[in-house]
Amino acid sequence: MQIFVIGFVNELDKEAGLIRKSPRDKAVNLIKRLASETGGRAFFPESISQLPEIANEIIRDLRTQYVLSYNPTNKAQDGTYRAIKVTVDQPSGDSDKRIALTRTGRLARKEGSGTPHPPPVRMPVTTTPNKKP
Repeated sequence: MQIFVIGFVNELDKEAGLIRKSPRDKAVNLIKRLASETGGRAFFPESISQLPEIANEIIRDLRTQYVLSYNPTNKAQDGTYRAIKVTVDQPSGDSDKRIALTRTGRLARKEGSGTPHPPPVRMPVTTTPNKKP
């Protein structure tokens, strides 16, 4: 399941100690991690007035999704983490760069914890135009 997170973190303390991160940095890192590990996105608006624009971006992401599936070549059922990287070919002559928003991997099914042959892995992929700098 993809998670899209809107984090209002501006009011959190930006001061960091010598050893610990600031509460704001901790919150931002947690929100970014939650979104990226699920293939979603994190947004950090400066004000509530930015919410309609963020909602439109989330709607666009949800409407431009594809579901990919594949059968992993590594059939070991050992419960280990398997990194997955999805790339998108860029159309020629287009000034927008497209990026794939996916989760970073999956846990392999542990032997004895389900069906004898794991089903194909299914991942939602959102292709988002990303303006070149």
